[in-house]
Amino acid sequence: MSEAQMNGAVPSAATQTTFTNDSRVSCSGGGGPLGHPQVWLTLGSNGQVTCPYCSHNFAAAQQADGS
Repeated sequence: MSEAQMNGAVPSAATQTTFTNDSRVSCSGGGGPLGHPQVWLTLGSNGQVTCPYCSHNFAAAQQADGS
């Protein structure tokens, strides 16, 4: 798991997508006063999952490059 995945994603006005090679990812909303509790999410059968707190999207890396 990469450093970015371990530390979560920083929410913004636009929905972000992080591509990963892992089936489990963590999201903390970036931590600090603008973050949310760290949650662990498992990619679904479609290779995607969305954080229920900040709507950050995570997707399997093979979907990013079409393989």
